[in-house]
Amino acid sequence: MAEQALNQNSDTPKVSILVAIYNIEKFVGKCIQSIIDQDYKNLEIILVNDCSTDFSGKICDEFAEKDRRVLVTHHVTNTRQSGVRNTGLAQATGEYIVFVDGDDWLAPDFVSYMLGVIRETKADMVINPVNFTTRDHKQVPKNKIEIWSPEKATAEMLFPHISIGCWNKIYRRDFIEKHNLRFKTDLFTAEGYRFINEAAQRANHIGVAHRKVYYYRLNNTDSATTKPDVRQGTGALYALEGIERDMIIKTPYVMNALYQHIWKNYFWTMRQIIMTNSQSGNKELMQKCIRYVRKNSVPVASAEKSVVKKIRFYITGIFPTLAAHFVNCRFYLGIALDNWKNRGE
Repeated sequence: MAEQALNQNSDTPKVSILVAIYNIEKFVGKCIQSIIDQDYKNLEIILVNDCSTDFSGKICDEFAEKDRRVLVTHHVTNTRQSGVRNTGLAQATGEYIVFVDGDDWLAPDFVSYMLGVIRETKADMVINPVNFTTRDHKQVPKNKIEIWSPEKATAEMLFPHISIGCWNKIYRRDFIEKHNLRFKTDLFTAEGYRFINEAAQRANHIGVAHRKVYYYRLNNTDSATTKPDVRQGTGALYALEGIERDMIIKTPYVMNALYQHIWKNYFWTMRQIIMTNSQSGNKELMQKCIRYVRKNSVPVASAEKSVVKKIRFYITGIFPTLAAHFVNCRFYLGIALDNWKNRGE
């Protein structure tokens, strides 16, 4: 009875937290425990195990046995992130929705802080441009709360000046259902990016939080963000085609942001080809990327306000392959440093 009363109390609405899980036995326990330990207690914790072949599913079941707020679903067919999150959305009963990647974790006040921002701003969704990482544990000096228009939020996510995943955000569930927002199941990658762009364009306005409460993991070597795969590049380009085709807001500000991101993704695809040492098997794709980066560096740089970025874009356009090698070296050095800093974890 006490739990039922809590669910019906408008001051403590239920928040559904949806966690996508696949072969992350090393990290998933920390993720789930951080959700259970939230200082806000009226939670529905939905864990969707997407056919893991390790002990991830068993770990989820063990948490469900200890806390009745934890609900576990085991997929019988692997559906990748899109299918997992759609399963979670179909099961969610909370007034608000939060997505968490299963190898990340939350600060104890994540829910209470983000819930406070979305209720204060009366927004359909709240985004948070700042995160803790396994490389950066410093809190921002000043917490500020803003309200952005759909145009501004869409552009800032397209550039991207903020995290492009669906995580570290909170959404009203009635807003998601009103617009039938779901993750596209034909995408190999960037499904979260597609989702947040569709959401931002349809929102009444967007609340913007500015305090770190989400821990984004950089040292998972099996993560799509750290494990080289050319399909990540081509998949992202395919997702961007869909974003461009279905754009609702097409102001110069938004379209400049979109074209800059497309340009960056061609460059990123080059980097993936180099990192996987697959130039011989991707000759045509590599040449296409080089041509695109060279041809479009000037218009992309011209639309950029930052002088430092302008110079970087121009140089990349002149020396695309050399620039790709340089950025890849920095990337690997960052991973090595992160693993060294977190070697005791």
